[in-house]
Amino acid sequence: ADLPELPIQYSDYAVWQREWMTGERLDKQLSFWRDRLEGAPPTLDLPFDRPRPAVESFRGALHELTIPEDLQQSFIALGKQHGATPFMLFFAVFQALLHRWSGQTDLVVGSPIAGRNHREVENLIGFFVNTLVYRTDLSDDPDFLTLLHRVKAMTLDAYDHQDLPIEKLIEHLHPDRHLSHQPIFQV
Repeated sequence: ADLPELPIQYSDYAVWQREWMTGERLDKQLSFWRDRLEGAPPTLDLPFDRPRPAVESFRGALHELTIPEDLQQSFIALGKQHGATPFMLFFAVFQALLHRWSGQTDLVVGSPIAGRNHREVENLIGFFVNTLVYRTDLSDDPDFLTLLHRVKAMTLDAYDHQDLPIEKLIEHLHPDRHLSHQPIFQV
């Protein structure tokens, strides 16, 4: 294929990331995440139909759900009205569901992010994905719109601090490690 030469390659990005994530920048990122995750519960206590295995197996099931088009449109309109993306809106619903199932008010959830937040890497081929950790406080039993605004603020903060690779975060936080579940979050 006759494609134009790219100004940088994936290897350039990897070197840049290694150099960029040092010193004061690294300290700022780590400080944000340490503050955000201090005192977070080590696990999410979801009701299981059997005990958690001693070693994580990754076995599971898939349940598909189709949301009717009119409900989707109403939901997206609600998000627009409150300046929230569809991700933020569905994430708030997911948090409410996890709260109901677990009874916990302090929820920690991880989600992948594209990691292409620099214009120079938009056209590159390579694995830029990172995992962000989202922590939501539902201790005051917020109504849905309050929860949505919390999720929106929390999500935007996480996006602002997405450059720290999850591996580096785990390395610096030193969470208790167990073979039965992932560190920091399980959902």
